Amino acid sequence: MHRHVRYIISWFYQESKEEESFYPQLGRKGSSSLARSIYLKIQVPFFHTFRYYNPNIHFLFFTNLQEKDLPDYLKRTFSDLSVEVVTLPYTSRPPRDWYSSWQNQFYLYDILRWMQRRMNPTDSAVVCDADCLCRHPLDGLFECIERDGSALYEFINRPEVRVNGIRLEQMQEFYVRTYHQQPRQPIVYYGGEFIGLRGDAVRHINETFPDLWDKNLSYREERKPTLNEEAHVLSILAERLQLRNAHANRYVKRMWTSPQFTNVEPGDEQMAVWHLPYEKKRGLFRLFGTLERDGGIKDEAAFWKRAQKVTGIPVISLTKRLCDRLITLRQKF
Repeated sequence: MHRHVRYIISWFYQESKEEESFYPQLGRKGSSSLARSIYLKIQVPFFHTFRYYNPNIHFLFFTNLQEKDLPDYLKRTFSDLSVEVVTLPYTSRPPRDWYSSWQNQFYLYDILRWMQRRMNPTDSAVVCDADCLCRHPLDGLFECIERDGSALYEFINRPEVRVNGIRLEQMQEFYVRTYHQQPRQPIVYYGGEFIGLRGDAVRHINETFPDLWDKNLSYREERKPTLNEEAHVLSILAERLQLRNAHANRYVKRMWTSPQFTNVEPGDEQMAVWHLPYEKKRGLFRLFGTLERDGGIKDEAAFWKRAQKVTGIPVISLTKRLCDRLITLRQKF
């Protein structure tokens, strides 16, 4: 009898100078050496924390880089934590003059095509952004995926809100124009940072994506609103394939910790997964140094005390703000 296999996936796509786009949280374009350095270093706290609490799950890292070209610290981490590296080209890239930011995000759909060959229909996979930390085991999340086919993170549901160049009400119009029917429920925005899918759902997405993408490109030629990033596409496909839910909201939260906006509150430190977009080149960068120095998580309580201090979960201290400023200035120069 086939045993359900569970996967956790992270990825990094290195943009070239010719195809680069802008990454607001870094304040850099994707081909910059700083962007590459930060995105590769945050893989270390990602995989250490996810492996610590999920020892029996198969881990995958997708990239367009050759494994031999990864930095030594990352090769060592992947060896120690049994992370499988998959070198995969980017075939789902949008046209060059597409939306100005995050043009690497459609790499997700190349990953899903590859995973279809690996997964049985009842296997389950979580594709997760690397600016996340895992605080607790994810057994319950995987049980949701195995039962319902998906576990998605519902992030925005107000139709008037604009998300990366398109309003939710325009996404609703996109759906009607494409499929000639109203959605069963109003379209919501599912965050692309945390996507849980069963093997059969992966296959259904792969079967449905090409036609949707062709429509998206044709709407661009007609100057109609388009799906500018991978989560827009996911939000449409979730309705089309009846994969909609908010199961992941019980496990993950997008936690903003910037001086301009914070949504962190007491209790957030107990979430199973902390998504920390602002901390890529700050708290997560500092945790990389901690893990490299200590050789992993040797003292669980001490590690999370350190993690809360440097990421500001759930309290952002003045000391953290000052350290953030110093790190940003150092990276700038």
